[in-house]
Amino acid sequence: MLAYLAFAAAAAAADLAGALLVATAHQKGLAPLRYFVAGGAGFMLAAAFVRMLPESVQVPHAFLVVLIGYFGVHLFEHTVAPHFHFGEEVHPEALLRPSAGYLALFGLGVHTLFDGVAIAAGFLIGPALGTLLFIAVLLHKVPEGFTIASIMLAGGQSRGAAIGAGALLGVLTLAGAVATSFLAGHHVPYALALSAGVTIYVAASDLIPEVNREGGPALGWTVFAGLVLFALADWLVSPLGAR
Repeated sequence: MLAYLAFAAAAAAADLAGALLVATAHQKGLAPLRYFVAGGAGFMLAAAFVRMLPESVQVPHAFLVVLIGYFGVHLFEHTVAPHFHFGEEVHPEALLRPSAGYLALFGLGVHTLFDGVAIAAGFLIGPALGTLLFIAVLLHKVPEGFTIASIMLAGGQSRGAAIGAGALLGVLTLAGAVATSFLAGHHVPYALALSAGVTIYVAASDLIPEVNREGGPALGWTVFAGLVLFALADWLVSPLGAR
């Protein structure tokens, strides 16, 4: 348990790092975030289809649970949370309502809770899968923290509140991991299936559209590089064993 909580804590720290970036030096070093988003999208989709889904199909109705995860987040985003752009700086004139920051925090909080679930469920099945899912989560954590801090500032909140929002996303990542640790062994594949649905949605419906919006061959190749990175990481961690 302590091992995967350490990985979840590292992912949580990346949320805070992204928030600190925009709150303290938000005019510098923004371009690389686009590449984290693109590479993360490719890695996450590969992790979901190559590892998460095959490991979860052993239980009945696994694909129904995947759909619940996918469409549950879709419904949530379109009825409760506002739309947001991963890794994009939001300027003060772009959002006028102070509540927008808190709604975005609520929406991203749901995503990040399942980040923790995915990491923990992966390690409960095997160290190789857990390590792969940790990398998948980590790649989009800095843009995630950057996004929430930027939206909080645009909604008129203080820098302290923006940093606190990033820290809260980190806490929710840990909370998801801790909650998953209490599941009975036969329930872990269901948690993984639910996380797979959420992962596919975030990658395909949130991250890939950002790549398409930015355009350019460099980002397109970076998505493919995320797939290659997954294949390399999968090969490197294979000696750890799938189970």
